[in-house]
Amino acid sequence: MIQFIYIILISSVLSMLTGCSIFFGYSANLDQYEQQLINNNCDYTIIEEQINSDPLLWTLNGGSLARQCHDYKKSIEYLDLAETIFKQQELALAVSSVGNSIGSVLINNNINDYQGENYEKIMMNVYKGLNFMSLDDFSNARVEFNRALDRQRRASEFFAKEINEAYTKYNRSPYMQEIREPINPNEKIQAYRGDITPDIIYPNFINPFATYISGLFFYLDGDYSKARDLFKQTARMLPKQQQIKADLALTEQRSLRQQHYAWLIYENGQSMIKRSFTYHFPSYLFTDKIVTSDVNLPTIYKRSSSYPYLLLNQQKTTEIASMDNIIQIEFNKKLPAIITEAMLNMIAKSVLQYSLEKNLEQYGGKWWGLLYQLATDTADVRQWRAMPKNFQIARTVIKDQNLTIYQPNGTVLAKIDSLQTDRDAIIYIKSDIVDHYTIDLIQKSTIHNN
Repeated sequence: MIQFIYIILISSVLSMLTGCSIFFGYSANLDQYEQQLINNNCDYTIIEEQINSDPLLWTLNGGSLARQCHDYKKSIEYLDLAETIFKQQELALAVSSVGNSIGSVLINNNINDYQGENYEKIMMNVYKGLNFMSLDDFSNARVEFNRALDRQRRASEFFAKEINEAYTKYNRSPYMQEIREPINPNEKIQAYRGDITPDIIYPNFINPFATYISGLFFYLDGDYSKARDLFKQTARMLPKQQQIKADLALTEQRSLRQQHYAWLIYENGQSMIKRSFTYHFPSYLFTDKIVTSDVNLPTIYKRSSSYPYLLLNQQKTTEIASMDNIIQIEFNKKLPAIITEAMLNMIAKSVLQYSLEKNLEQYGGKWWGLLYQLATDTADVRQWRAMPKNFQIARTVIKDQNLTIYQPNGTVLAKIDSLQTDRDAIIYIKSDIVDHYTIDLIQKSTIHNN
């Protein structure tokens, strides 16, 4: 009778899991969302459908969709919700709420709400600041850029707490005795390529673009002293970046100048994304009570650029920050904790297979355990999918109302014919793939820098 009840329970659980993204991962929904961005589809149905099940992930994605659709107020509403969730997470981390994911050891980390990444917190405030600039609300934009800078300052501190909590949680697991120390995946698991070394390593989780665009905001807002400090900070990180040097010189000459400028900010391509990697341990070689023991890990893949650069009249854009590198740095730092959790997950499910086979061999016990494992073995590949591959900048003199942006082959990408010549401007272009782009033109309504 007890064996019969076991089978009924397992069958019920497997039926419940079928078709549930919590257990099968979120790749399909995120891929669909990305296709919506490429198609300029401003229908928020998928966002609203998903937002209750995983609020942070889908408020971030909703913020990007609304921004692309030039609905800046709606974008701010989504990102405000995301910021509230981030604050709740930080508060929970401060009081050390360990142990909220025992289920993740037996299922997978997808059962927990998305926790987000430090670089996402910083970019959330940057995009909110840009949205407020587009709404000509420079007062609130100032608040957001200051928050972005503060988040960068505190990034190392929060990151250390997150890693410490992860290890504390794993050390309390009943399966931890099987793992004495964090595992280097490349030594243990053949063909795993998760920990790719970034081309450039920025210090202390700093995103140079966040620092630079904050400096540019303060320049357009007439706070030249703060703009100069932020351009200096960016120049120290990127000493070979000539445009930053020129912008720094501009802040130091601003009292003598009568000229106004247009900056082109170019978001190029699509950032690295996570995918699931599975390694099959041949446990059947050691016992006939286990079919297989699998480890599922997230790994990251580079994606293609859009246009390698753009031309603002004759000025070629140059890279100021690689979002790929920033994502890689944070991913690599978290990888040992991710690997440890994946190993615990594998051990727990192997124990389940063994126990089922031992007690229910006549009913195919280990095969029920295998079905459960297959239904729940999916790495957590969630992330904010609207990040670019890199950020580029260029600047030119405003001579009249017209500016032209060219593709690298000389073909006109876009023409701007509504510039006001008595103030500075930002032309913000985002192009995830070739032949698909959006443009935002930002000019403050109040003249401050004549």
